[in-house]
Amino acid sequence: MPNTLTRYSSNSTGLSSLSGGSSYGLSEYGGNFTKAFAMTNLHEQSRAMLAYNALETVGAMSAMEAYLCQVAPSGAHRYKLIADVYASVAARAIAEW
Repeated sequence: MPNTLTRYSSNSTGLSSLSGGSSYGLSEYGGNFTKAFAMTNLHEQSRAMLAYNALETVGAMSAMEAYLCQVAPSGAHRYKLIADVYASVAARAIAEW
């Protein structure tokens, strides 16, 4: 079985095998790896920001729902439905992001 230890090759952007086998890892992607990593990081940061904003909004809607239930209890089912639908749509958008 060939040696599976790997080392970083200073003359390339990726990993190469100590056993002299085919190189693998980042070298096959070249400069695109850094770009792909940055885009993935940006994507996840955007998802986190979207989730943060959705949670803030759902929290505000829940507080408003509680207040409106005290002021006008006859609309309680409507307030709950509105808050639940928004939370559901926001969760779906975050999941699909």
